[in-house]
Amino acid sequence: MANVRREVRSTGDGWTETLRWYAVAVREMQSRPITDPTSWWFLAAVHGTHPQVWDEFGLVDAGAPRPPQPVQQRLWNQCQHQSWYFLPWHRGYVVAFERVARAAIVAAGGPEDWALPYWDYSDSSRPDARMLPEAFSAAELPDGSPNPLRTDRRYGSGAEPIVVDERFVSLQALEDTEFAGGAGDIPPGFGGPRTAFHHGTEGPSTNGSLESLPHNVLHTALGGSAPGLDPNDWRNLGLMTMPITAALDPIFWLHHSNIDRLWEVWRRANADPDDSGWLEGPADRPFALPTPEGDEWAFTAQDMLDTTALDYVYDSLPAQEDAGAREVSRAEEARFRRGAAIMAEQNPEQNPELIGASEVDVVVHGETDAPVRLDGSRLRSLQRSALRRSAAEATAGPRVFLKLEGIRSPSDAAIYHVYVDLPQGEDPAARPDRLAGTVSLFGVSEASDPEGAHAGNGISQVLEISGIVDAAALSSDPSALAVRFVPANDAVAEAEFAVGRVGVYILD
Repeated sequence: MANVRREVRSTGDGWTETLRWYAVAVREMQSRPITDPTSWWFLAAVHGTHPQVWDEFGLVDAGAPRPPQPVQQRLWNQCQHQSWYFLPWHRGYVVAFERVARAAIVAAGGPEDWALPYWDYSDSSRPDARMLPEAFSAAELPDGSPNPLRTDRRYGSGAEPIVVDERFVSLQALEDTEFAGGAGDIPPGFGGPRTAFHHGTEGPSTNGSLESLPHNVLHTALGGSAPGLDPNDWRNLGLMTMPITAALDPIFWLHHSNIDRLWEVWRRANADPDDSGWLEGPADRPFALPTPEGDEWAFTAQDMLDTTALDYVYDSLPAQEDAGAREVSRAEEARFRRGAAIMAEQNPEQNPELIGASEVDVVVHGETDAPVRLDGSRLRSLQRSALRRSAAEATAGPRVFLKLEGIRSPSDAAIYHVYVDLPQGEDPAARPDRLAGTVSLFGVSEASDPEGAHAGNGISQVLEISGIVDAAALSSDPSALAVRFVPANDAVAEAEFAVGRVGVYILD
């Protein structure tokens, strides 16, 4: 019988049996040398590592032996981001970790059916859902020993306890009906754009909708940067803020268990790709992960489609429309209904049309305006279409997207809300109808490195603004679109980044 992954607070608050045994496993794995494939350090390096960062953070003794170079090349730095392999690779990664952790727990006398919990931060029925589970901030275990689930490099927004903003846990990604991104990554797709294992060297790579939100935003929201210090200096960042250190934070695994669960929620109403290039995995580098015995487990995306075969199930898989239920405005409801109708009718291979763009690079530092010049005649035709549509009928029509192309930054610490056509002088928080989306810089610093795997091309972000254009049809200037970047909180306002181009695209 498959092991059951349960919501972290479903059996109580604080030190539940599941979390006590998790702490036992983490402590045991942290006691093993980095050369051991079942060690905490080796498994974290599978996701991402950087010699200078790890050494300066004091994570592993700088003089300690490292695995042979061929082993590092084969198993380390495998994480798949901005890719349609994001979900299947991370599923295999979490399964491999869970198996190693369970083996450590059983060896210590723990339950043989232990399973990794997940943290459902989007559950609006629980007032504490968005608060970091208490066991991860406690200084000690129930027996008085140091708590291995706590890390000093988890800053959040600078206040304790860490509570994430409700906008950071939006499940709007579940509205997407296509797994893979369309032409030009517009739309980006639920699972991300079609890529090889190595990608990003030909231009900026794009986040899929689930990876963008809540995945990326939660990473940065939890890791954050040290209060009062420069967030543009990586030395001041939390572990979860950067892909090269994220898996060193024990909350990483509960976060990814939940992201994996959301894929299962999506799969109940939608279809995964049937493309052999996805099912059989990347041709340029195979996926391989350690086993509890220290061997290597090779897998492909098609091996990740049945969780029961992988020896786990989730305790709760609500219907898509029930997941993360929340109060929404009529405008949002109409936007979701219309978006679902349009996506059901459109060909994912259609080419988007660029109808406007910013004239120069946009440097974002604190609240920043970025005017976008538009093809006025094209927008007016969109507005006429909007006037003919009834929100209640949810009829199909052109979709409009905002693409932040080539985001570059030395820091991964920023989270910004992006607003469109926000009236001057109005409080952004009071106008959720003009919120295009929330953007995290998770992974941007690495993608901005000219010597890195992305050749300095940065990362792109795609936000649908069809509903906003509809709402603004009678009032907006047809020759311009006002885009405003608003920092999510004071702690991230000093993190600078540049957007190579802010483009507006239409998909008919």
